[in-house]
Amino acid sequence: MQFELHGFKSFDELLAFHCAPALTGIKPANLVSCPTASMPVVAPLLADYTEQFADKGIAFEVLCHCATRTLILVYQPQQLEDLLQKQAISCYLQELGYKSGSVHSLLRKLGSKISCSQDFPHEIGIFLGYPLADIQGFIKNKGKNCKCSGYWKVYDDVEHAKRLFDAYNKCRDRLLKAVAEGVPLHLAAASF
Repeated sequence: MQFELHGFKSFDELLAFHCAPALTGIKPANLVSCPTASMPVVAPLLADYTEQFADKGIAFEVLCHCATRTLILVYQPQQLEDLLQKQAISCYLQELGYKSGSVHSLLRKLGSKISCSQDFPHEIGIFLGYPLADIQGFIKNKGKNCKCSGYWKVYDDVEHAKRLFDAYNKCRDRLLKAVAEGVPLHLAAASF
């Protein structure tokens, strides 16, 4: 299926650019925003991708669907579950109104908060694998005074974040190159 989304030639290319770390297993999740007008019926498309990536254990879930955009979370269910069960993360989410439960129930709550707010709930960073200290630093500093930024604003361990940013960039570049050479995304991601 071909789409003209944000200048990308295909949905494979869009996902490779925005979701390579999750698709290759080096990050628990990535989020991609698609204009709803370009893909008004997303369920069959995501069903196809879920089937293609089934052996890799990757899930695709719509967090929010409105007239202007569709937000899709691409994630590693087991990796995300392990992250969300860490005590500090679980306690933090509970403080924000999340009840203990399955990844799916937590994602439903996150999707509900996204749909009901004009701003993104900052805890989305937890689901995307950002360090809790950086999420808390972002909130405390109202997005200012970060030590560096890349995939997120860094308030704590700069060196660790820079290594991750570099790994994510290399992963994205390799996946984009493979897709540009005609390799289907699920096969390209499987080669990692």
